[in-house]
Amino acid sequence: MAELNVNNKTHVRRIRHKGRFSQIKIYLGKQLRFFINENDWKVLPMAAIIAALVGMVIRKRFFINMEGSLIGGFALTCVAIWNGCFNSIQAVCRERPIIKREHRSGMHVTSYVAAHMIYQLFLCLLQTGLSVYVLKMMGVQIPAKGFMTPWMMLDIGITMLLITYASDMMSLFLSSISHTTTGAMTVMPFVLIFQLVFSGGIIPLPVWSQKLSNFTISNYGIKALASQSGYNELPMVTAWNTLAGMRDTQVGGTVTLGQIMDLMDSPVVEKKRDMEIMKSYTVGEAADILSSAEETLHLREQEITHEVSVRSVVEWLQNTKGLEEMRKKTILPVELTGKPVTLDSLLADLVASEDMQPVLDMSVGATLTLGQVLDALHVEDIVSITADQPLNPSVPLGDIVDFVKNNEALQQRRDQAFTVKTTVGELMDLVGEENVKTIVEKKTAQAAWKADYERSEENIINNWLMLGVFIVFFAVLSTLALELIDKDKR
Repeated sequence: MAELNVNNKTHVRRIRHKGRFSQIKIYLGKQLRFFINENDWKVLPMAAIIAALVGMVIRKRFFINMEGSLIGGFALTCVAIWNGCFNSIQAVCRERPIIKREHRSGMHVTSYVAAHMIYQLFLCLLQTGLSVYVLKMMGVQIPAKGFMTPWMMLDIGITMLLITYASDMMSLFLSSISHTTTGAMTVMPFVLIFQLVFSGGIIPLPVWSQKLSNFTISNYGIKALASQSGYNELPMVTAWNTLAGMRDTQVGGTVTLGQIMDLMDSPVVEKKRDMEIMKSYTVGEAADILSSAEETLHLREQEITHEVSVRSVVEWLQNTKGLEEMRKKTILPVELTGKPVTLDSLLADLVASEDMQPVLDMSVGATLTLGQVLDALHVEDIVSITADQPLNPSVPLGDIVDFVKNNEALQQRRDQAFTVKTTVGELMDLVGEENVKTIVEKKTAQAAWKADYERSEENIINNWLMLGVFIVFFAVLSTLALELIDKDKR
């Protein structure tokens, strides 16, 4: 790089390439020769093999469910960090004596680091493109449409490139402060463990150590990948898969009536005393329920199996307690009849009428349907008139508890035992397996929701920017470390 001339017995050192950009070109050519002659190209097939292995694991999970997206984000972050770290961990320390000599001869450290940054970016681009392509070929279900760009493969590629490049610059710094390749390779495992353990993704961290994740490249890489995969919008399936795997598990056993009654004194039951077990229904609400049942059960078409006369039905309506208010209701206005007509007076006139006696004596047999009887008694009119009348009071849990605890007949049977045996599957079938699955997946997904993984442009860009900060930070540290290389006495 320098020529030594003799002029008047004075040694003068001349620098052939004084410009920083000229030196960048020289060192960039040197790195490209390393790529070809020193087998640096081997990092490419290694990246493809690692991506293939990871792809086989996450191909049925990533972009499919919450757990799969988080595991996939963690796995791809591991791939990117691994590739980046081993790209440059020996890049500087393997030629440390040469760098020291050239620095004393006029080498600009910024040119040297810039050449490395350009070369390492070239490697990271090749590794990332190859990794994403291999993941797609291994069956990872990467959607076609992207969130930040028109293509999701490009979205994932940008994130993996930033993770890889940030890791590359971190290793370049470690290589800059290491005196030997052995020393650099010794430190590397500890750095990888710190990056992966304190990523804050898969492994839950104690409260005291959670802030450490802010100083890891992996933390922002996982956040970006999980956000891009739509983590918060996917179902959580682990709880349901566990429950479904227990279908044949038997539950139940023998319990006494006394044990059941003792449970009613628990604080949980005491807090729920006001919970409504049976709500109050009006005549109209009960009619609506029966109408719904009619659509399924066809109650009106049911034949009456016991013979009964119309007179006995009318007398039942006249004498049944609890229907007094209904019988007093005016069913025909005064304008039509000249006097108020109630259900009670209508029934009395019906019984007293000589013309209606044959009808009253008519027997209702098996050939008469329930619908015919209801129509004959004008039940629909009666229901419309009394629709707002309450049929029953509401029953809170406290009333049931008090009844059971104060019932002497039940207290005398405290030792009576009941044996109940069933399976988890039978219990799910009782409620409906699909209903259970929907509830479990929905509730667990709500519990697993994380703001850090929100799928928004702002969130993803912030994580990309933080990865960019790591790149610049470690590049500056590498430059500072090499500027002090002359102080190295070795």
